[in-house]
Amino acid sequence: MTAAQMYLPQVLSLVALSFLTGLTILVTRALDLARNRRSLSFYEEFDGRGAPPSVLRPTRQLANQFEFPVLFYVLIAFAIAVPLEDPLIATLAWCYVALRWAHALSQVAFNRLYIRTPVFMVGNLVLLAAWLVFAIDALGT
Repeated sequence: MTAAQMYLPQVLSLVALSFLTGLTILVTRALDLARNRRSLSFYEEFDGRGAPPSVLRPTRQLANQFEFPVLFYVLIAFAIAVPLEDPLIATLAWCYVALRWAHALSQVAFNRLYIRTPVFMVGNLVLLAAWLVFAIDALGT
């Protein structure tokens, strides 16, 4: 198995989450326009004021997907470029992706900080562990 084969499924899963979140934004805004009879100009200069949580949550979630996950994408790009086929990194990558999905679903569905924050923090610790394993593997060879 190549490094790309080992890590690309996790990347594609996280990419799918971003596209699904984008689709959710489109659907929730369309529904909001129809239900609340807002004009398109409301979303042309969208700043979040006056929008319902069903619109704000996926919008904020998409922004979240381009914060810490950027470090995930860089890690995987480096692991493929080196190339480094480490089953531990692959497992940690799957754990990170699962936690990102859980974080996204919890934020969009019900947005309770007592659930979302621990999931977010554990995900970041998993990502840190993956980076440490990568650093040890890559610098040790």
